[in-house]
Amino acid sequence: MAFTNLAIALSDIQITYRSDHEILNVLKGVSLFVPQGEIFGVIGRSGTGKSTLLRCLNGLETPDSGEILIHNKSLLKATHQERCKILSKVGTVFQEFNLLSRRTVLQNIALPLEFAGASADEITVKSTEIAALVGLSDKHSAYPSQLSGGQSQRVAIARALASNVSLLLCDEFTSSLDPETTIEILSLLQDLNRRLGITIVLVTHDMSVISEICNHVCVLDSGKVVEIGPTETILLNPQHKVTHSLVSHLFAKDLPRVIHETLRNLPLENDHAVLRLTFSSNATFQPTIAAIIQTFGIPINILTGNTGHIREMTFGSLIVTLPINTTLNNGHALLEDILAYFQMRHIAVEVLGFIPPL
Repeated sequence: MAFTNLAIALSDIQITYRSDHEILNVLKGVSLFVPQGEIFGVIGRSGTGKSTLLRCLNGLETPDSGEILIHNKSLLKATHQERCKILSKVGTVFQEFNLLSRRTVLQNIALPLEFAGASADEITVKSTEIAALVGLSDKHSAYPSQLSGGQSQRVAIARALASNVSLLLCDEFTSSLDPETTIEILSLLQDLNRRLGITIVLVTHDMSVISEICNHVCVLDSGKVVEIGPTETILLNPQHKVTHSLVSHLFAKDLPRVIHETLRNLPLENDHAVLRLTFSSNATFQPTIAAIIQTFGIPINILTGNTGHIREMTFGSLIVTLPINTTLNNGHALLEDILAYFQMRHIAVEVLGFIPPL
């Protein structure tokens, strides 16, 4: 990818923590690129290096090696003055709201402006504008103890934006919010992204957050990037086992108990294959199940299904069974042909296992 129009470019970032008893490699050669104006997600299980990666971007961590470019300027090679100028355009929203309890909403939002030496008039005007932008026009004089979790998070976001930042970093920022409030905050971030053109990088362990607003997603595991790409591609056709685990709850619900209890990894004679099919875009309008039955001459039993969305795109998911005797060579070949048929029609397919005839 060319180094133009990028908000962030990371190249081979390495971080190792050393103590008397152990050496911990936290980030192992992480490289990624975030275009200006994107909403970019970083996801992974706990302890995979997600927050450490974010702390590299806001200057709280310094890598052992590698390069960090923010708006095409090197953060690691910059002088102290240049570094401060680069980071002045980077705002961070942390997992905890970190509001000052003795300050009102407007006074909390004003903190970065005060540190920057803005005049009293400038602070009043800017704080009021930002409060309105995040939906807090009626809460100017309220104190943190009088706010809900969602309102507190809005204050934290407003405070991060107060210095006219062009890059907003969000670290597990929805973990303390209920699902309804989480959707409200994600909608707010989308609105800020569209209205201000601000680049947003969010770190989370929740794939539903990624599917709601992110253009691209990076999957971390044990300090390494294991998958990266457009959100639709990663979620609908995951390649790595960690990504499979993270996305599994977004699609078809759990198998019926009676099916789950008999599911096995290797087939016995006359077993049925259990497949998860994920439909998106034009694939949802194709009579694929009927075409499979007609083309291959086998019945298909639908066990369960559901629908969901990735940003504005709706997708559907089905779990089906196929009566294929995979203990025979022609059975294996038939299953492979059916899998290829689904993929040719742009339907993501995963073999969940095998069960005896229903």
